[in-house]
This record gives sequence, C-alpha cells and structure tokens, in this order.
Amino acid sequence: MMDRSRSRLTSQVFDKIREDIVCGRLAPDAPLSEADLCQQLEVSRTPVREALIKLAEEELVVIYPHFGTFVAPISLEAVTVGQYIREKLECALVEDAIKRMDDDGRERIRANLREQAAVVGNGDAFYKLDNVFHALIAELSGYAGAWNAILRAKTQLDRVRYLTTQDSDRMAVTLIEHQMIADAIIAGDVDTTVVHMRAHLRTVFGHLDGLGLDEARPRLPSRKRGGKAGSGVREALLPVRP
Repeated sequence: MMDRSRSRLTSQVFDKIREDIVCGRLAPDAPLSEADLCQQLEVSRTPVREALIKLAEEELVVIYPHFGTFVAPISLEAVTVGQYIREKLECALVEDAIKRMDDDGRERIRANLREQAAVVGNGDAFYKLDNVFHALIAELSGYAGAWNAILRAKTQLDRVRYLTTQDSDRMAVTLIEHQMIADAIIAGDVDTTVVHMRAHLRTVFGHLDGLGLDEARPRLPSRKRGGKAGSGVREALLPVRP
C-alpha cells in the first residue's frame, strides 16, 4: 500500500523522476507536464510540484514560468566539478577504509565483486552494483555519510556514467578496475589503492567528447503547434510504489 504521508510521497516522486533522468529514460530537453506526471505516478499535484522544485535545485530540470518544465541538459561544468569532489573524497575514504579493514570488510568487498561479475552485460544491474561498491568503501572507512555528499555532488556526472555502463565491454573494464582497487585495499597498500581509484574515477573524461556537451545556457525548448508539453514522460514513468 502506498505511503500517503506528504514528505514520503514527495520523496518517492523525486526519486523516481530523478532516476529516469539520470538513466536517460527522460532525455535532455524532454518536457515534463505536472498533469501527466500526476497521472502516470498516480499522485496529486502537490508532491509532483515539490519534487520538481527539488529537481530544479539539483539542476536536473529547468522550470520556465508560464511555459513549462523540461529535463535539463547535461552540464559539462557540473560533470567536471562532480568528478573533482568525488575523486577528492573517495581517495581519502579508501585510506581510512584500509586503516579500519577487517576480515568481514574484505569478504563484503569480494562478495560485491562476485555480484558485479555475474551481471556484466546487464547495464542497470551493473550500474547499481558499481554504486554499491563505492558506497561500501565509504561505509568501511567509518564515514558512511560521506557517500550521501558524493551522491549529491555527482548528479550530473551520473548521467554520463550511466551512458557508459550500458556497454558490455566498458562493464568488463570497470570490473577489472574495481578488482584492482579491491586487491590493493585488501593488501593494505594505500598508495596503490589511491592510484587505482584516481585512474578509475577519471575514465569518465574519456567519454565526454562524444557527448557534445557545452556550457551554453539552457535554451527554451520549442513547443510544436498542437503538441502537448509533457507527452515525453509517458514511456518512462510508472506509478510510484512505497
């Protein structure tokens, strides 16, 4: 049964739309109609409106008063800044994780790698386990909350990451990179771990040129005569469930 508390419902709507934007099911410049979102997610206007405001604060949507709301383009600057913050924090986290590492932590890392290996070829599943791997390192460092800060910083970066993880060859390479990081962590080798982590996190830069990103201000999307803003959400969104 759906949790109808206001804050919980807004959070559910936010998470669902955010996921669809990050995963590319809602493409840059796609129109987002409150009415269509309410219908597709089976909720009232209030949680949808509040969720869109939060998404605008994360620069995932652009709201044009009296015109419409649209998925924001991917920002090259935000991708670069997100990667910078992530690299600085995660390289520090692996050092602390090594200091606190025990047998249980080593086995949890190995178990995650086995799960990753089992889903190479399944982009969505691999993407999730990729995040679990990095979140696990943060947890083992003793600073699990740092992962939430990383998540907020890398929102635009994740839109690029998701595109790259859909390629089976790239998944296989990422798994090797994760294995190298894990081996160094388990061996207690801080310097090697940091080198592997930094190299791994910087691979995203190799995929930016082909995306045609620029720093132009978001353009006001055109509305076709007779068209309905928001029609692009129908294929991506499903009802929100608790």
